[in-house]
Amino acid sequence: MEKTDLHPQIFLIEDFLSEAECDEYIALSQGKDFEEAKINVGGRQMMSKGIRNNDRLMIFDNDLAEDLFKKAAEFLPQEHENYRLLNFNEMFRVYKYSPGQQFKMHRDGSYIRNEKEKSFYTFLIYLNDDFEGGETTFENLFTVAPKKGTALIFYHPLRHEGKTLMSGLKYVLRTDVMYSC
Repeated sequence: MEKTDLHPQIFLIEDFLSEAECDEYIALSQGKDFEEAKINVGGRQMMSKGIRNNDRLMIFDNDLAEDLFKKAAEFLPQEHENYRLLNFNEMFRVYKYSPGQQFKMHRDGSYIRNEKEKSFYTFLIYLNDDFEGGETTFENLFTVAPKKGTALIFYHPLRHEGKTLMSGLKYVLRTDVMYSC
């Protein structure tokens, strides 16, 4: 594993998962009921296919959160404002994009568990890269081409988009980096 800084609030952990681990996560999602992904507007989940039209599978797994956090912790920002690094949110989302699907420019919201625990960073792992399109573009900054097994970590308020998938299927595993005060 190797950390690559792209911006003060955006970085990669290359080779975070092996090819076999990525394949296993994709296989585990097969046969499960994906739902149409919603967007958060004022704290409410809403459908808005003009902004987002990919599918998602919600997985709640404390063991997965603990295992992946142990692997990533040394690379993550140890503090943010008056908060200290705590763990990963156990709420994982597997996103699946089919040709024509996208997630237009947006900001990720913070997950607030209680008054002392919240997220500041998105932790996203590209589970495959055998597709065309689907890059992650940060507004007025740069574009990240998905690479199987690479984790992309970024500050929630940064505007970004998942570009339209042209061919193939794109799979991503996403959670939040949690902090406590």
